[in-house]
Amino acid sequence: MSAAALILLVTACSDATATPSPIATPNDVIQGTTPTIPPATRWTPLVLPTPHPDTAPWVTERIDAIVALYQPTKAGEALLRSLDLRQMEGEPGFFGSYGFTEWAGVGEASPIGVAHELGHSYWGGFKVAGRPDLSWAIPSGSTLSPALESYHQDVLTFITQPPDDFELLRQRLRNLPDVSSDNPEPIIHNMEADVLYNTAGSLNLVPPVLRKYWADFLQAGRFDDWYGAAGWFQSLSQDDVSLAGKWLGFEHLDLRQYPSLDPATPAEAILLAAQRVIETEEKERLLDLAYQFDLLIGYPHNDEDFEFWRRYLRDKVTLYRDHPAHLAVFSIPRAEQIDSALRFLAAPATGSPAQQAQRLADRLVEEPFLVNFLPAVDNQVLVELFSSGTALPKGKTLQATASFVERLKIFGAKVDSVLRAGRSDPTAGAAELESFIADTGLDQKEDIKLFFDLLRDRDPEAAKDVTFAMSNETVRGLMVPIPFQLRTILDPEELLSKLGIESDAANQSSVRDGIALLVEEPSGNFQVDEPFLAAMFQVVAERAEDDPLETARLLVGSPFPLEGMILAQPVAASSIFKSDREFGLALVRNSDSLIAPPWRIMYRLVKADPSLAAGMLAEFQRRGEAVLVAESLAYLAYDKDRQERSSLLPISLEDDGRFLGALFKEEGAEWLAVRLSESVELYQQRVSANEVSADFLERYRETLEFAAGFLDDRETRKGLTEIIRRAFGMS
Repeated sequence: MSAAALILLVTACSDATATPSPIATPNDVIQGTTPTIPPATRWTPLVLPTPHPDTAPWVTERIDAIVALYQPTKAGEALLRSLDLRQMEGEPGFFGSYGFTEWAGVGEASPIGVAHELGHSYWGGFKVAGRPDLSWAIPSGSTLSPALESYHQDVLTFITQPPDDFELLRQRLRNLPDVSSDNPEPIIHNMEADVLYNTAGSLNLVPPVLRKYWADFLQAGRFDDWYGAAGWFQSLSQDDVSLAGKWLGFEHLDLRQYPSLDPATPAEAILLAAQRVIETEEKERLLDLAYQFDLLIGYPHNDEDFEFWRRYLRDKVTLYRDHPAHLAVFSIPRAEQIDSALRFLAAPATGSPAQQAQRLADRLVEEPFLVNFLPAVDNQVLVELFSSGTALPKGKTLQATASFVERLKIFGAKVDSVLRAGRSDPTAGAAELESFIADTGLDQKEDIKLFFDLLRDRDPEAAKDVTFAMSNETVRGLMVPIPFQLRTILDPEELLSKLGIESDAANQSSVRDGIALLVEEPSGNFQVDEPFLAAMFQVVAERAEDDPLETARLLVGSPFPLEGMILAQPVAASSIFKSDREFGLALVRNSDSLIAPPWRIMYRLVKADPSLAAGMLAEFQRRGEAVLVAESLAYLAYDKDRQERSSLLPISLEDDGRFLGALFKEEGAEWLAVRLSESVELYQQRVSANEVSADFLERYRETLEFAAGFLDDRETRKGLTEIIRRAFGMS
């Protein structure tokens, strides 16, 4: 794929994800200034779009697959067939969209990728249900239509809402890499383009605040709720999990705290139907490789995306294992050569990397065409191949291969040299490695990344010793280009030490900088990051034990993930908040407004220290922060329901009761009655506006009453119950 095409792809996807402007805030509601929502207009039948006149047969087949997998409404299917979707021949990595009124292109028969670009092109096809005031026309001087701006804002609103029946989806979005209030684009991009993939095409799994945008496109779907959908996914065999992952996003759900959800039973055999569709699409990808191979031949480009080519070729090896006879029946150019190359690479690997490299070298002599597929070979085998001095076939190759091979020749020799020195003296190996990094430049991200991948795969223990022996300054510099590689080479304690995050470090500024680097340069996989964050929380807890006030000063204004700290180290977190009232309030108030808004921090504090949480909430009210108080109380709403789903969730109804009891005793019955009434009124309006589930208030009341029932003091329990019932209009 050309550099121009890569730029085109990036531009196409990034144009659709501008940061939305705020619309309404909770404070508007509490102060009586809720924006007026126009009444729903009378329903009129939809006029179905007509199919696009220039749709090629290949594209029609891809849309057929999307319709079969996700089953949109008839109007939704008609909309998909009306879009200008194009096959990007010879550019398998091209997946881009220019919006509803322009065109979209896809380079492969990949259902997830095709659905993604159709998702970008969707916006403008249907009116927003119940909101005739929202237009898809882009005003002069703007980059987004009012309707799409509204959708973006509603997506961000969903992320900050209380944990409810959609928390599984919310957490999946919060776990996306690099998400923060300063960078909401990953979430917006995902929910703009991947709703089909996320929800299996089920409107029931779309959060209430977003359903008005999807009502004409999606059917209710195969699942009633997220718990049933996730339980169904948990019940699958490993083979079926693999199949589901080829078109559903359920594999990205973090279900570790939900070990045994009751599975839904879809009315149809969805995996059986999906298997036929997926098999057709996979065979098409193999066939497209054969048909288009000569379009991929050319001169190497310095800015090629080598990781893409590696993924692309490895995908074809995997597909060949699943469909080994498919290419052999076609009498088309290159099919026989590609079939032979894939057959060799798909065979089970046996022997040491050196032995595998020798077999590969022998095969290259017999079959020079195989050189095109070298990016698909494991790193250890490649290092052995190029360290042996094997002469490679000459001539035109796959665009990416020549540069990839040249880099491997250089890096393979350097990796061996660094490791040879490092095995006997890690400091010597580190010096040679630092010299290589300085010569290469930290801005050469792909080169640095490939080198450290080779280093780690060649000898993990020696790679760790050499990397740890490098200077702290060098490791900190490497956190930007290779945050994942460093986390897979060094242990958490080792990496934190290199970043200056230590319990006995005297330099507060250095610790703060290290924390910022660890948090702001994630690996790209939240589960890879978790042990490093846990180690950081332990260091902060140890510092808090020695001096909680200084630790509070350290954290204020930093990107420190406060919610994770409260969950992992509740006692230490409590001591930090108690060390100074102003610092404690600032920590809550200044927490990330998207992934950890103040009311989410207060919610976590309720379990860590109910009395502390009650005192802080009362102080926020005294300072006029009614929104924070109302939202914090409402965050308890689904605690009873969610705890019944899983006892592993960090929920304690007993602590909820202690929190309410502390407010009742310290602030008085009337104070608490007013606060609860304000919170209930806020969410009554949100229920009426279809921003939260219809059962929100019922769940809210059940949780509060049940929590109050755990209190030992009879008078407090009775008084709380009366206040709760009055707030919900029951007495």
